[in-house]
Amino acid sequence: MLASKLQIGDTIGVIAPDKALKSKDKEYLENASRYFESLGLKVKYGKYLFSDDEYCAGTPMQRAEDLNNMFSDKDVKAIFTVKGGDMVNGILPYIDFENIKNNPKIFLGMSDITVLLCAINKMTGLITFHCQDYIWFGKDSVTDYDKNEIIDKLFEGNKAIIPYDNREFFDFENEEISGKIYGTNVRCLLKLLGTPYMPDLKNSILFLEGYSADIIQWNTALEQYNQMGILNNAIVFGYIYQLQFVEKNKYNIIEEARKINIGIPKVKTNDFGHMHGNSIIPIGIEVKINSKEKSIIFENYLN
Repeated sequence: MLASKLQIGDTIGVIAPDKALKSKDKEYLENASRYFESLGLKVKYGKYLFSDDEYCAGTPMQRAEDLNNMFSDKDVKAIFTVKGGDMVNGILPYIDFENIKNNPKIFLGMSDITVLLCAINKMTGLITFHCQDYIWFGKDSVTDYDKNEIIDKLFEGNKAIIPYDNREFFDFENEEISGKIYGTNVRCLLKLLGTPYMPDLKNSILFLEGYSADIIQWNTALEQYNQMGILNNAIVFGYIYQLQFVEKNKYNIIEEARKINIGIPKVKTNDFGHMHGNSIIPIGIEVKINSKEKSIIFENYLN
Protein backbone atom coordinates (compact mmCIF):
# COMPACT_ATOMS: atom_id res chain seq x y z
CA MET A 1 0.00 0.00 0.00
CA LEU A 2 1.42 3.32 -1.12
CA ALA A 3 0.77 6.86 0.06
CA SER A 4 0.77 9.82 -2.33
CA LYS A 5 3.69 12.14 -3.05
CA LEU A 6 3.77 15.53 -1.41
CA GLN A 7 2.65 18.56 -3.36
CA ILE A 8 2.95 22.26 -2.70
CA GLY A 9 0.08 23.32 -0.44
CA ASP A 10 -0.10 19.98 1.42
CA THR A 11 -0.24 19.80 5.21
CA ILE A 12 2.23 17.70 7.21
CA GLY A 13 1.59 16.56 10.78
CA VAL A 14 4.17 16.44 13.57
CA ILE A 15 3.85 14.07 16.54
CA ALA A 16 5.94 12.77 19.45
CA PRO A 17 5.29 9.02 19.77
CA ASP A 18 7.72 8.80 22.70
CA LYS A 19 10.09 11.50 23.97
CA ALA A 20 8.53 14.89 24.57
CA LEU A 21 10.10 18.09 23.38
CA LYS A 22 11.37 20.36 26.13
CA SER A 23 11.25 24.15 26.23
CA LYS A 24 14.82 24.25 24.93
CA ASP A 25 13.68 22.40 21.80
CA LYS A 26 11.13 25.05 20.82
CA GLU A 27 13.64 26.93 18.67
CA TYR A 28 14.52 23.75 16.73
CA LEU A 29 10.83 22.99 16.20
CA GLU A 30 10.11 26.47 14.93
CA ASN A 31 13.17 26.47 12.66
CA ALA A 32 12.15 23.11 11.20
CA SER A 33 8.63 24.32 10.56
CA ARG A 34 9.94 27.42 8.80
CA TYR A 35 12.02 25.17 6.57
CA PHE A 36 9.07 22.97 5.61
CA GLU A 37 6.87 26.02 5.09
CA SER A 38 9.53 27.36 2.72
CA LEU A 39 8.84 24.28 0.58
CA GLY A 40 5.20 25.32 0.27
CA LEU A 41 3.90 23.00 2.99
CA LYS A 42 1.62 23.71 5.94
CA VAL A 43 2.44 22.29 9.38
CA LYS A 44 0.07 20.93 12.02
CA TYR A 45 1.28 19.87 15.50
CA GLY A 46 -0.04 16.99 17.56
CA LYS A 47 -1.61 17.66 20.95
CA TYR A 48 1.14 15.99 22.98
CA LEU A 49 4.46 17.40 21.80
CA PHE A 50 5.84 19.18 24.86
CA SER A 51 6.47 18.18 28.46
CA ASP A 52 9.08 19.65 30.80
CA ASP A 53 8.00 17.31 33.60
CA GLU A 54 7.78 13.87 32.00
CA TYR A 55 10.17 11.75 29.96
CA CYS A 56 7.40 10.89 27.49
CA ALA A 57 4.95 13.08 25.60
CA GLY A 58 1.96 11.74 27.53
CA THR A 59 0.76 8.24 28.33
CA PRO A 60 0.98 5.49 25.71
CA MET A 61 -2.70 6.01 24.92
CA GLN A 62 -2.26 9.77 24.52
CA ARG A 63 0.74 9.37 22.24
CA ALA A 64 -1.16 6.81 20.16
CA GLU A 65 -4.09 9.22 20.06
CA ASP A 66 -1.92 11.80 18.31
CA LEU A 67 -0.81 9.23 15.74
CA ASN A 68 -4.36 7.97 15.15
CA ASN A 69 -5.73 11.51 14.82
CA MET A 70 -3.11 12.48 12.26
CA PHE A 71 -4.00 9.46 10.12
CA SER A 72 -7.71 10.35 10.44
CA ASP A 73 -7.16 14.01 9.52
CA LYS A 74 -8.06 14.37 5.84
CA ASP A 75 -5.91 17.49 5.49
CA VAL A 76 -2.69 15.78 6.62
CA LYS A 77 -0.68 14.11 3.84
CA ALA A 78 2.49 13.12 5.75
CA ILE A 79 3.31 12.50 9.41
CA PHE A 80 6.74 13.32 10.81
CA THR A 81 7.99 12.22 14.23
CA VAL A 82 9.90 14.85 16.23
CA LYS A 83 12.40 12.40 17.74
CA GLY A 84 12.75 8.80 18.92
CA GLY A 85 12.62 7.31 22.42
CA ASP A 86 13.02 3.90 23.98
CA MET A 87 9.39 3.56 25.07
CA VAL A 88 7.76 4.09 21.69
CA ASN A 89 6.76 0.41 21.58
CA GLY A 90 4.30 1.18 24.40
CA ILE A 91 1.86 2.74 21.93
CA LEU A 92 1.61 -0.32 19.66
CA PRO A 93 -1.51 -1.85 21.31
CA TYR A 94 -3.37 1.46 20.97
CA ILE A 95 -2.71 2.13 17.28
CA ASP A 96 -5.80 1.91 15.05
CA PHE A 97 -4.31 -0.07 12.19
CA GLU A 98 -7.62 -0.22 10.30
CA ASN A 99 -7.65 3.57 10.33
CA ILE A 100 -4.18 3.56 8.77
CA LYS A 101 -5.31 1.12 6.07
CA ASN A 102 -8.20 3.43 5.23
CA ASN A 103 -6.03 6.56 5.25
CA PRO A 104 -2.59 5.71 3.82
CA LYS A 105 -0.11 8.54 4.37
CA ILE A 106 3.62 9.11 4.35
CA PHE A 107 4.89 8.19 7.83
CA LEU A 108 8.49 9.01 8.73
CA GLY A 109 11.06 8.66 11.53
CA MET A 110 14.28 6.98 12.58
CA SER A 111 16.10 5.40 15.52
CA ASP A 112 13.49 4.05 17.98
CA ILE A 113 10.78 4.94 15.46
CA THR A 114 12.07 1.84 13.61
CA VAL A 115 9.54 0.03 15.83
CA LEU A 116 6.65 1.96 14.29
CA LEU A 117 8.00 1.90 10.73
CA CYS A 118 8.18 -1.89 10.73
CA ALA A 119 5.06 -2.54 12.82
CA ILE A 120 2.84 -0.32 10.68
CA ASN A 121 4.17 -1.98 7.54
CA LYS A 122 3.55 -5.45 8.98
CA MET A 123 0.02 -4.70 10.21
CA THR A 124 -1.22 -2.64 7.25
CA GLY A 125 1.10 -3.15 4.28
CA LEU A 126 1.75 0.60 4.13
CA ILE A 127 5.23 1.54 2.96
CA THR A 128 6.78 3.71 5.71
CA PHE A 129 9.95 5.79 5.65
CA HIS A 130 13.23 6.05 7.51
CA CYS A 131 13.97 9.79 7.68
CA GLN A 132 15.63 12.32 9.95
CA ASP A 133 13.77 13.45 13.08
CA TYR A 134 11.63 16.49 12.37
CA ILE A 135 13.61 18.80 14.67
CA TRP A 136 16.88 17.84 12.93
CA PHE A 137 15.70 20.10 10.12
CA GLY A 138 15.74 22.99 12.60
CA LYS A 139 19.33 22.47 13.76
CA ASP A 140 22.61 23.78 12.41
CA SER A 141 23.68 20.16 11.88
CA VAL A 142 21.12 19.60 9.12
CA THR A 143 22.91 18.95 5.83
CA ASP A 144 22.10 19.87 2.26
CA TYR A 145 21.90 16.11 1.68
CA ASP A 146 19.03 15.89 4.22
CA LYS A 147 17.16 18.78 2.62
CA ASN A 148 17.63 17.42 -0.87
CA GLU A 149 16.19 14.07 0.22
CA ILE A 150 12.86 15.70 1.12
CA ILE A 151 12.52 17.01 -2.43
CA ASP A 152 14.09 14.00 -4.15
CA LYS A 153 12.02 11.34 -2.41
CA LEU A 154 8.82 12.85 -1.00
CA PHE A 155 7.99 15.30 -3.80
CA GLU A 156 9.62 13.62 -6.80
CA GLY A 157 9.62 9.94 -5.85
CA ASN A 158 13.08 9.24 -7.22
CA LYS A 159 13.97 5.58 -6.90
CA ALA A 160 17.72 5.66 -6.24
CA ILE A 161 19.58 6.38 -3.03
CA ILE A 162 21.97 9.20 -3.81
CA PRO A 163 25.35 8.19 -2.30
CA TYR A 164 26.39 10.39 0.60
CA ASP A 165 30.01 9.51 -0.12
CA ASN A 166 31.95 6.35 -1.00
CA ARG A 167 29.93 3.13 -1.10
CA GLU A 168 31.61 -0.30 -0.90
CA PHE A 169 30.31 -3.76 -1.87
CA PHE A 170 31.55 -7.07 -0.43
CA ASP A 171 30.94 -10.82 -0.88
CA PHE A 172 28.66 -10.55 -3.91
CA GLU A 173 28.53 -13.78 -5.94
CA ASN A 174 25.89 -12.36 -8.26
CA GLU A 175 26.08 -8.85 -9.67
CA GLU A 176 22.55 -7.96 -8.54
CA ILE A 177 20.40 -8.98 -5.59
CA SER A 178 16.90 -7.97 -4.52
CA GLY A 179 14.60 -8.18 -1.53
CA LYS A 180 12.36 -6.15 0.74
CA ILE A 181 13.96 -3.51 2.93
CA TYR A 182 13.60 -3.66 6.72
CA GLY A 183 15.44 -1.74 9.42
CA THR A 184 17.06 0.55 10.21
CA ASN A 185 18.15 0.67 13.85
CA VAL A 186 20.01 -2.52 14.74
CA ARG A 187 18.78 -2.59 18.35
CA CYS A 188 15.27 -1.23 18.02
CA LEU A 189 14.06 -3.67 15.37
CA LEU A 190 14.72 -6.47 17.87
CA LYS A 191 12.10 -4.97 20.22
CA LEU A 192 9.45 -6.49 17.96
CA LEU A 193 10.64 -10.08 18.46
CA GLY A 194 7.89 -12.33 19.82
CA THR A 195 5.16 -9.79 19.01
CA PRO A 196 2.58 -9.81 16.20
CA TYR A 197 4.18 -6.60 14.91
CA MET A 198 7.43 -8.18 13.68
CA PRO A 199 7.69 -8.36 9.87
CA ASP A 200 8.84 -11.52 8.11
CA LEU A 201 12.54 -10.81 7.66
CA LYS A 202 13.44 -13.93 5.69
CA ASN A 203 14.91 -13.03 2.30
CA SER A 204 14.82 -9.36 3.27
CA ILE A 205 17.66 -6.92 2.84
CA LEU A 206 18.37 -5.42 6.24
CA PHE A 207 19.44 -1.78 6.36
CA LEU A 208 21.18 -1.43 9.73
CA GLU A 209 22.69 1.49 11.63
CA GLY A 210 23.44 2.18 15.29
CA TYR A 211 23.94 5.01 17.73
CA SER A 212 25.66 4.12 21.01
CA ALA A 213 26.47 0.43 20.54
CA ASP A 214 30.11 -0.53 21.12
CA ILE A 215 31.60 -3.40 19.13
CA ILE A 216 30.41 -6.05 21.59
CA GLN A 217 26.84 -4.77 21.60
CA TRP A 218 26.91 -4.36 17.83
CA ASN A 219 28.18 -7.89 17.20
CA THR A 220 25.77 -9.31 19.77
CA ALA A 221 22.85 -7.87 17.82
CA LEU A 222 24.23 -9.26 14.54
CA GLU A 223 24.67 -12.68 16.17
CA GLN A 224 21.03 -12.54 17.25
CA TYR A 225 19.84 -11.75 13.73
CA ASN A 226 22.02 -14.59 12.44
CA GLN A 227 20.60 -17.05 14.96
CA MET A 228 17.09 -15.99 13.96
CA GLY A 229 17.87 -17.44 10.53
CA ILE A 230 17.06 -14.27 8.64
CA LEU A 231 20.52 -13.27 7.41
CA ASN A 232 20.16 -15.17 4.13
CA ASN A 233 20.06 -12.37 1.56
CA ALA A 234 22.07 -9.18 2.17
CA ILE A 235 22.85 -6.40 4.65
CA VAL A 236 23.41 -2.72 4.00
CA PHE A 237 25.39 -1.18 6.86
CA GLY A 238 24.83 2.53 7.35
CA TYR A 239 26.66 5.05 9.50
CA ILE A 240 27.38 3.61 12.97
CA TYR A 241 27.97 6.61 15.22
CA GLN A 242 29.69 4.93 18.17
CA LEU A 243 32.03 2.83 16.05
CA GLN A 244 32.77 5.33 13.31
CA PHE A 245 32.81 8.68 15.10
CA VAL A 246 33.36 8.07 18.81
CA GLU A 247 35.79 5.15 18.33
CA LYS A 248 37.18 6.63 15.08
CA ASN A 249 36.72 3.50 12.93
CA LYS A 250 38.80 1.35 15.26
CA TYR A 251 36.95 -1.71 13.97
CA ASN A 252 36.27 -2.74 10.37
CA ILE A 253 32.52 -3.38 10.20
CA ILE A 254 32.76 -5.82 7.29
CA GLU A 255 35.57 -7.86 8.85
CA GLU A 256 33.67 -7.99 12.15
CA ALA A 257 30.64 -9.40 10.34
CA ARG A 258 32.81 -12.00 8.65
CA LYS A 259 34.30 -13.01 12.01
CA ILE A 260 30.87 -14.06 13.22
CA ASN A 261 30.21 -16.02 10.02
CA ILE A 262 27.93 -13.60 8.24
CA GLY A 263 28.84 -14.54 4.70
CA ILE A 264 26.00 -12.95 2.75
CA PRO A 265 26.55 -9.93 0.47
CA LYS A 266 27.28 -6.74 2.38
CA VAL A 267 27.29 -3.06 1.50
CA LYS A 268 28.95 -0.38 3.63
CA THR A 269 27.63 3.16 3.18
CA ASN A 270 27.30 6.40 5.10
CA ASP A 271 23.94 7.08 3.49
CA PHE A 272 21.92 6.80 6.73
CA GLY A 273 22.49 6.78 10.48
CA HIS A 274 22.55 8.84 13.69
CA MET A 275 24.16 12.30 13.88
CA HIS A 276 24.72 12.23 10.15
CA GLY A 277 23.09 12.98 6.82
CA ASN A 278 20.26 10.58 6.07
CA SER A 279 18.72 9.24 2.91
CA ILE A 280 14.98 8.62 3.01
CA ILE A 281 14.50 4.85 2.84
CA PRO A 282 11.13 3.19 2.15
CA ILE A 283 10.52 0.34 4.59
CA GLY A 284 8.89 -2.79 3.16
CA ILE A 285 9.53 -1.94 -0.50
CA GLU A 286 11.45 -4.15 -2.93
CA VAL A 287 14.97 -2.92 -3.63
CA LYS A 288 17.64 -3.95 -6.15
CA ILE A 289 21.31 -3.62 -5.29
CA ASN A 290 23.81 -3.78 -8.13
CA SER A 291 27.43 -4.28 -7.09
CA LYS A 292 28.84 -3.44 -10.51
CA GLU A 293 26.96 -0.17 -10.88
CA LYS A 294 27.18 0.48 -7.11
CA SER A 295 23.52 1.36 -7.12
CA ILE A 296 20.61 0.93 -4.71
CA ILE A 297 17.28 1.28 -6.56
CA PHE A 298 13.76 1.00 -5.11
CA GLU A 299 10.52 -0.04 -6.73
CA ASN A 300 7.80 2.64 -6.83
CA TYR A 301 7.12 3.62 -3.22
CA LEU A 302 4.71 6.58 -3.61
CA ASN A 303 1.74 7.17 -5.88
